[in-house]
Amino acid sequence: MTSVKHGGGNQMFWACMSAVGVGNFLFIDGMMNKYMYLGILIQNLKQSAEKTGILPHYKLYQDNDPKRNVHICRLWALYQGPQVIRTPAQSPDLNPIEDIGTI
Repeated sequence: MTSVKHGGGNQMFWACMSAVGVGNFLFIDGMMNKYMYLGILIQNLKQSAEKTGILPHYKLYQDNDPKRNVHICRLWALYQGPQVIRTPAQSPDLNPIEDIGTI
C-alpha cells in the first residue's frame, strides 16, 4: 500500500493580476524552464495588460525564481517588455501570489 503525504499532487500555473483586474491564467504541463517562461511572457503578458486596461503603462512584478532572472528573460524585458520591479530575495510579504492559496 502506498502512502501519500500532504495531498499527493500539485499543479503549476501562471497568472497575471493588477489592481483593476486579472489577466490570462495558464496551467503549466510539466516542469517550467527558462524557455517556457519566456514563451509565456511573450504570448501572454502584453495581452494580459491590454485585457486589464493597463497597457501601455504597466510594470512586471515577479519573484526571484532563477528562471525569471536568466539572461534571456532579462534581455526580453529590457528590449520588449515592461519595466521589471526588483524584489528582495525570499520576501513572500512582498509577493501577492504567495497569498493565493490562503483565499
